[in-house]
Amino acid sequence: MILVDFTEDDKGVSLRVSGHSDQADKGKDIVCAAVSALIQTFAGGVESELKAVLGGNLDAGNCNIRVEVTRNRLQELKAVYKVFKFGFRKIAESYPEQVKLN
Repeated sequence: MILVDFTEDDKGVSLRVSGHSDQADKGKDIVCAAVSALIQTFAGGVESELKAVLGGNLDAGNCNIRVEVTRNRLQELKAVYKVFKFGFRKIAESYPEQVKLN
């Protein structure tokens, strides 16, 4: 099971994702691929477009990142964060046996 946990505060946001869906061989699992694509796009996008500072780790099957931006970019970061949280929620609704969103 893939566990996804988002948190936010007045300085930034955090994303923690752990586990695998284990429904297909590595590289052929559409649920893992979808989750991986969202994580990589979120992390890379906020880093390049919002000049966010990322801390933590981003490894296969384990993502624990903290994203912080300048105060004048915080509203933009939280808007992007909500869009990606929506994406994770839709995956969890479609594949409840493989993905759980906290």
